[in-house]
Amino acid sequence: MDRIRKLALASTATTFLLVGIGGLVRATKSGLGCGDNWPHCPGEITRALIIESSHRAVAGLLVILLGSLAVMAWRRRKEIPSLLRPCLAAFGLVLWQAMLGAMVVWLHLEAESVVLHLATAMALFALLIFITAKTYALDDRRAPEDSSVSRSASVAATAVLALLLVGSYVTGRKAGYVFGDWPLMNGSLIPDLHIELYAIHYFHRALAAAVGIIVFVVGFGIIRRKDELPPQSTLAHIAVGAYAIELLVGAANVWTRLNAGVVTLHLALGALIWGSLVGIAIVSKPLGARVAEPSRRRSQPALETTGS
Repeated sequence: MDRIRKLALASTATTFLLVGIGGLVRATKSGLGCGDNWPHCPGEITRALIIESSHRAVAGLLVILLGSLAVMAWRRRKEIPSLLRPCLAAFGLVLWQAMLGAMVVWLHLEAESVVLHLATAMALFALLIFITAKTYALDDRRAPEDSSVSRSASVAATAVLALLLVGSYVTGRKAGYVFGDWPLMNGSLIPDLHIELYAIHYFHRALAAAVGIIVFVVGFGIIRRKDELPPQSTLAHIAVGAYAIELLVGAANVWTRLNAGVVTLHLALGALIWGSLVGIAIVSKPLGARVAEPSRRRSQPALETTGS
């Protein structure tokens, strides 16, 4: 189990890294660093080409990792059948993600295609967190379970995902810097919403405030139960702390006129918050206790035979 767990952890970390590099690609406008060529990346060596090539290289590494994970799960399907489907699904999802990456290039970074690309990345990130959690549950290293905590964390995670996708759309529509002030917008709490880009940007800020309330309420509710739910409390600390920093980074996006490093950090923190809340929802789900049942059922007859 250690090998498959290490591979799952490596795949999860690589996915997070890929999201961060993807943010850098967007922030530096390097998405067409290879022109509209895919998968090849010809042309004169420039900063944009190097950044985009790095993004594709890490994506290729992730395909290899998830392919290896799927092969390992297939070989051990009789021993740990509950891991086979999610591992195969993760491999299929990363291949689909690669095709979406090609579509983003061919469509010249159309906003909707970029949003779909990010949504798939977040789905893959969540699936890998699920697989990793299962490898621990199979060894009976489960976190305390609570269905209400799982539901509330799921709601918060869904809200964060919506905010991430809206933020991606804001970037795709080039509405990230339509106001030079924060928290006001052209000196007003509510700008002229008849201007489309103003309305898009305002909606993102308003949604960030609403989602922040949800994350803080859910997070502090779990943190108050830290003695009862220590793993969930740790993840809640990460989610709440990262969201507080995220608000400041969002403001810094405006103050620095969309500095590439700040924009990249903004997306990476969003992914970290999403992953933390997904982790809480997964490890708190009572059904997680059943993943160890197949191996127990196989070992039971042997124990009975030995006893007789």
